[in-house]
Amino acid sequence: MDVLEALLAELPILPAAREDLRRRLAAPGRHYHGVDHVGLMWRRHLEFGVGMSVRLPPWHQLIACAIAFHDAVHDPRRLDNEAASAALWLAAAPALPPEDVAWVAGTIRATADHLAACPNGLSAEAWAARAWLLDLDLTPLGEVPRVFAANTRRLRRECRHLSDAEWRLRNIGFLTRKAAAREIYRSAPLRKAFDARARANIREALAQAGLGHG
Repeated sequence: MDVLEALLAELPILPAAREDLRRRLAAPGRHYHGVDHVGLMWRRHLEFGVGMSVRLPPWHQLIACAIAFHDAVHDPRRLDNEAASAALWLAAAPALPPEDVAWVAGTIRATADHLAACPNGLSAEAWAARAWLLDLDLTPLGEVPRVFAANTRRLRRECRHLSDAEWRLRNIGFLTRKAAAREIYRSAPLRKAFDARARANIREALAQAGLGHG
């Protein structure tokens, strides 16, 4: 069983919803936000979450749902992909406790702005699980430089509707905000594994863009 199928097998949704999600993630044009990305997040959840509450019920399954659905809707021209992905989850969600369904939907919406996310009344455990998911989504920032550069090219291919100047402005804005963050990763295991490389990659990318110092 490949990683995507292993992830989808964790989801307590109907077969038709699972097939729809599979089709969406494998759609043409998903050069970055597709099968490989969600598969990577799932592998890293399994690897780095060992011994943590995120690997225990109910969080393990709920995190699987959030990973699988967080990019279910992805149109680079839209500004509401996360809200639309959350709505798709709500339409597919099974008879889970309402608070669990809401947690997944809220976590998906939070991926619109990882650094702005805050507990907002969540329990400590629920917030830790949400922060974990958000951190997993950002682990590609901490890849080795060759992979980081390849990911940047994939993201650029997804944004073909933007001119080079528009893309540069968007990418610089994204990276500058991450560079200024006190913490890119809130979860200790992922911070330890990815923070230093992420910051080095960001510094180098900004230096190549003529900003900052590499």
